[in-house]
Order: sequence, then C-alpha cells, then structure tokens
Amino acid sequence: MFLNGELVLSKLFVIFRDYGTEKNYSNVCLFIFLEPCTAVCQNGGQCTGSNTCTCATGWSGDTCTLAICTSDCQNGGTCTAPDTCTCTNGWSGDTCTIELTTSSTTTTTTTTTTTKTTTKTTTRTTTRTTTKTTTRTTTGTTTKTTTRTTTKTTTKTTTTTTTNKLTTTTTTTTTTTTTTTTTTTTTTTTTTTTTTTTTTTTTTTTTTTTTTTTTTTTTLCTLSSQSTWSQTATTIFGSQAGTSGSTLSLLNTPIGMYYDQPNNNLIVSDFQNHRVLQLSLINAPSVATVIAGSNGAGCSLNQFTTPIGVGLDSSGQLNVADTTCNRLIRFPSNSNSTISGTSVGSVAGAEQLSINALTGDIYVASYSGNAVYKFTGGSGSPVVAAGGNGAGSGLTQLSSPNGVYYDYLHTNALYVTDLNNNRVMKYPSGSTSATSGTVVAGGNGSGSGANQVNSPRTILVDSSGALYISDAGNNRVTRWLPNATSGSTVVGGTSGTASSQLNFPEKILFDKNGNLLVVDRGNNRIQLFNLTTC
Repeated sequence: MFLNGELVLSKLFVIFRDYGTEKNYSNVCLFIFLEPCTAVCQNGGQCTGSNTCTCATGWSGDTCTLAICTSDCQNGGTCTAPDTCTCTNGWSGDTCTIELTTSSTTTTTTTTTTTKTTTKTTTRTTTRTTTKTTTRTTTGTTTKTTTRTTTKTTTKTTTTTTTNKLTTTTTTTTTTTTTTTTTTTTTTTTTTTTTTTTTTTTTTTTTTTTTTTTTTTTTLCTLSSQSTWSQTATTIFGSQAGTSGSTLSLLNTPIGMYYDQPNNNLIVSDFQNHRVLQLSLINAPSVATVIAGSNGAGCSLNQFTTPIGVGLDSSGQLNVADTTCNRLIRFPSNSNSTISGTSVGSVAGAEQLSINALTGDIYVASYSGNAVYKFTGGSGSPVVAAGGNGAGSGLTQLSSPNGVYYDYLHTNALYVTDLNNNRVMKYPSGSTSATSGTVVAGGNGSGSGANQVNSPRTILVDSSGALYISDAGNNRVTRWLPNATSGSTVVGGTSGTASSQLNFPEKILFDKNGNLLVVDRGNNRIQLFNLTTC
C-alpha cells in the first residue's frame, strides 16, 4: 500500500509450498500481505510498523513532532526545530542566553495655552432736543366812530334881533389796538445712553509634542558561573549586632521576603512580631511601615500567628502564608495594620510561597502536608503540584518542604527545598502529585560537603539556569550550575554576627542590579551582598 506517497511494507509474510524433495522452488507461491500503517509520521519520519514512526535526525515523539535540542533553551525559550531555540522577548542567541539591549523612548509634551481676551465696549448716546416755540400775536383794532349831527335852527325874531343857533355834534373815533404776543418755548432734551460691553475670550491651546527616542545600549548583567559578590555585606535593615526588637527599625525572627522591583521596596515577614513590614531600598537603612498585622498573635483576618511567605500579585495585592493558622491570606494594595485581609484558602503548615506573574498561579509549600499546593489563577481550591504522597524520599514524595520557587522566566519549572531529605527537587510545568521530581541539588545526606546541603530553606534561579540555595544549616548560600553534582559557596559559610557571616539564612533574592539579598534569620537582619563581577 501507499501512505503519504510512499510504499509501505509493514510486515512480510512468506509462505512456501514445497513440491519436491530436491527443493525445487520454481513452483513456489509467494504470498505478500501488506498491513496498513495508521501512524502519520511528520518531519521526514518513516512508518516502520502498524503504528510506529522512525524519526529523522533531530526529531522524536510518536509522530516525530518533538524537536531535539542538544543544549537546553534558556530564559523561557522553546525548542522548535532541531538545535533551534525560539527565544522570548528580550533574549537571543543559540540557547537564548544573550540579553538584548534596551531601548527607551522619552516623550516630552509641551502645552502652550494662549488666552486672547477681546473686550468691545459700545457706548451709544442719543441726545434728542426738542424746542417748541409758539408765538401767538393777537392784534385787535376797534374803531368806533359815532357822528351825531344835530342841526337845530331856531329863528327867533324878537324885535329886531335874529338869533341863529347851530348845534354840531362831533363824533369821536377811538381806535384801540391791542397786541398780545405769547411766546411759549418748550425745550425737551432726552439723552439715552446705551452701553453694550461684549467680552470675547478666545483660548487657543497649542500642543507641541516633542518625541525624543533615546536608544540606550545597556550592558545588562547576565549572572553566570563567573558572577561573584562581595564577601562582606551591608545591613540594610535590622540590627547589625543581631539584636531583636519590635520597633519599626528592628526585627524578631524574619523569614520571608519579597522584592517589589518597580518601587524598589522590600517586603519582610517579621515572624515573632506577627506582622509584615515594607521598607524602601532607595535610602536604606530606613524605618519600615507596617502593611499587615501587628495586632497580636491570632488567626483573625487582621492578625497573624506565624507569617512566613509573602508576595505581591499582578494587582499589587499582598499574599501571606500563615503557618500556624494553616492559610493563605490576601490584603489589598496599600494596606496597613488596620485593614483586614481575605482568606484565599487553607494549606496545612503553609510556609514559603511563589507567584507565577504570567498566569497568576500561587504556589505554597505545605510543611506538614508534605506537598506543594497551587492556587490556579490565585484563587479557588488548591491542587497538589508536587508531593502529596506522604512523607518520604521517593521522587513523588517530599518530607517537610518549606521553600518553593516557580521560575517562569528561564526554565518554566517548579523548584522545592525538601527540608528533611536535604535536597532540592525540580518539577516540570503542570506537575501533579503523580509527577516524579528530579533531584537537582543535594540528596546525599545532611552535611557540609560540596555535594551536600543541610536544612535547605529557599531557592532562586538565575537567567543561566543556575540554582542558588540558602543552606541554612551550613550558614551559607551556595550555587549549583545546571546538571552539576556539587555546588560552591557564594557567601557566608560560618555562623556569627560579622558582616561576612550568616546565622541560619532564610529567603534569598536578587535586586534589579544583581545584588544578593539574604534574610539572616538568626541575626534578625537583612543583608545585602554587592555584585562585584557580572
């Protein structure tokens, strides 16, 4: 038959029929049965059985879909083809170990506001003057002429005398002229003033955006087997002499620690003071502030009995593992001693915790449950991610684990300090109680040898995949390179209060500059060892 265009002979059955004693096979009948191949082989693989692929070089898996890289891809890189790593953002190189340069863009926005105020005042004055002059002249002329003429002639002759009497009446004419002049002047002045003020404000906003792109080539330190730290530390919080106390400048049995890199703050679980503190590394040493607890020992939502693991999730909420109260409790961002938390879930003997910032998953070491529990997405009922099969030394067992670290940046794996077995275990992503772990450090009994650890407390993984272990019983921090069978001392090694000594170190971590921070539990202080060689 043909499969994928190629002739496939899965099984060959030959049946001989012998018809002569001389073994003359000229009449032999040969029957060939071809059994179908059900496997679909990829990437050049050949089907050599009913469901079997023989893969080409560099590929593996049932159908030859798994690429093989002879060197592990680092920093979250994925093997996508034979000896080919696909790197995550910020990394390059054959195995994703070269950190890319950083580029920063500075945008300067200049806003110019021009306010133009136009005031228009219109004054309109109307003066109306009305002058009314009335002149009335009345002229009256009355002429009255009365002429009365009476002629009376009397002739009286007396003797010799004759008298004539003439009477004349004269009419007198009187002319009266009356002139009346009446002048009436009425002046009416009406002044109307109308003032109209119009104010026009024009605001012109001119936004000038100047974008300056500055590309800074920064040689970032990629920690490696060559990295070294100063052998003398600086006490950034607590007492240099190891004195315990309850003031805001002292500690009493610190155990857990979390580095808030964006704000350059340190969060510390102050075990015996039943509180969680926050302090700034900008001007260390400094006085801390209480961000949770400090209300006496107890299991109320504003109290702790024995806080150990601390960490901020992507929302800035504070998560705290309280051992004696067997719980994981959460506080809102910017909390203080007066704020009560919310119970996330129960974990027997909850100790250190680790948060996968990419998924929000929270891993909590269960000291008395001999397991590591995962709160998927930071909530819900916890599920077993490692151990959970009773105390023991088998590869699916743990014995009093207390440190947990999920490396989501580099190896995408879960690491656990298996305290009573004096070893560090590694589990793949998605592990369960049925998953066997790999011993990556210790496992050779308790001791101070290079291949031993004594009461390992916490772990840390750098970008090269190297492990850093707080080897509390040996008062030191050791480094184990990938696939190494022994480690080397990074700092410490003897018990004491000197700046070069440690006393039962607990939580360890790196700050943004690669400096090593150590919770020096027995000395009630936080020590910083400066990076000296990248």
